[in-house]
Parts: sequence; C-alpha cells; structure tokens
Amino acid sequence: MFVLFAAVVFTGYSLYRWVCIESAQAPHREVSVKKVVAKNSTEHESAKSREPVKHKNTGQVDRKTIPGTENRVAIVIDDMGYDLLILDEILQIVAPITISVLPHLSYSVLVAERANKAGREVILHLPMEPHDYPEKCPGSGALFLQMNRGEIVDQLEENIMDIPYISGANNHMGSKFMEDEEKVEIVLDQLKKKGLFFLDSLTTKNSKGIQVARKIGLRHVGRDIFLDNNCDFEETLDILNRIAEKHNEWNTIVIIGHPHESTIQAIKKALPIFRNRKIRIVPLSDLIQ
Repeated sequence: MFVLFAAVVFTGYSLYRWVCIESAQAPHREVSVKKVVAKNSTEHESAKSREPVKHKNTGQVDRKTIPGTENRVAIVIDDMGYDLLILDEILQIVAPITISVLPHLSYSVLVAERANKAGREVILHLPMEPHDYPEKCPGSGALFLQMNRGEIVDQLEENIMDIPYISGANNHMGSKFMEDEEKVEIVLDQLKKKGLFFLDSLTTKNSKGIQVARKIGLRHVGRDIFLDNNCDFEETLDILNRIAEKHNEWNTIVIIGHPHESTIQAIKKALPIFRNRKIRIVPLSDLIQ
C-alpha cells in the first residue's frame, strides 16, 4: 500500500510541475507584454524600440536601447519559495540566473540558501498591494497603502530578515502601491539604508519606482520583458529567439520569468542561440545603475 501511495503522489506531483502554477500557487502577474521585441514596437521602455527612449521624468536616455557591441541579459525568476524541485532544475542551467524569493513561504529560506550556495544571486520578491485587491492577493508580508510609515518599515524589515543572502529586491504585484510616490519612497529609502538595490518589475505604467530611485540615489534598474505571461513553451522560446535575432538593436535587457516548467525548458533551449550571438547572461546586479 505504501508503494502504491508513493507512486500516486509522485505521478500527481510530476504532472503538477508540468502545468502553470499561477492559479494554484503564485499570485497573478499584472502586466502582459503582447509582442516582445516586435519590429518598430514602442511598447514599454525596453529594447523593442530602434531609437533611444527618454524617460518622462528625467529626460535621460534609456540604457537599454543604445546599440553596441556587447549584449548582456539578466534573467530573473520570480515567485520562488513554493518548490524546491523547480529550483533544482533552474540551478542545473549553466547560466547565472537571478532568483527572486517571496518571503514567509515554506521553502523561502531553503531556496535562498541553496541558490546562494550554487553561486546564484538572490533578491527579495517584495509583495505589494495590487489595484484589484483582495481579488488578487499579494501574499504574506505584503505592503499596503493603508499602512503608515512605521508599519511599512517594520514589515519591510521583517521581509528582509526572512530571506538570507539578498543583494536587492523587486516588487511582487504592487500595481496600486507602486503608483504612490510617498509610499514608494519609504520603501526605497529603507532599501538604500540596507545597501540593497531595486528592480522595478513595472507592473503598472504609472510606477514611481525608477523616478524615486533616481531622486534618492538608490541603485536600480527597470524590467524590460515579462517572459511567460501565457505559460507556453513555444511562445516563451519565440520571445527569446526574437531577443537574439535583434541583438544589434540593444545592449542590455532585464527579463522576468516565473518557475514554470515551460519557462525553464525554453531558457535551456535558447542558451545555445544566445551563445552563438555572443549574448551573455549575467547576474542582475551587473545591470544595476
């Protein structure tokens, strides 16, 4: 009976790992990218445009759209902390993929420890309030607009302490929270005091993350591409192929993906293509400004 039970559990879990974990575990991502690196597309401030993009608030030219001879890509896998097996698959990829860990999950600490031991960069995946909360729940340790300064600082400190070896943080959800400049400054000021950088996941086009980071002198970078909104292997691989094909039009790109089997397999498949194009995958901190 025990052998039969174990076989059933193993089979069920194996099937689980081959489907999207989005609805069952990972809270819903908030922004989709319709066509990545599409010809002449201007969607998002990323490598998709042929002309340098100037930020609205600073007038500075976006680093990612200036063509050059060196191509560097940072791949960040969000929503880590639910599963150790998917982490093992990611760590088998011969590339310095950055691991973003949600706080207060069953395997959050173990994921961070194993990733660090394997030489991978670890950042905190910081839960924040989305626009349609509570329909979308950001999870444990979330920051909400109703919190005062002290509550935000205390919760952020608790989240930081929960994940060892972090070098930075990026927002999980947060389409509502990241639009409030005052609240964002509280968070980013604390990250600066801790010596951490910030990756703006850009879950809203009205995010104040980059604007505030520049204002207070915090090391930062913005996300360019969400890799796997539809949890589809062919689509994810196509996105990676398009990035490689257009390597003469960009210098650096920051990609955010999620711990889906389809995503991991697409990255593995794309690695030889990246190498042939002399595109280097680097830790996220290499692209921080």
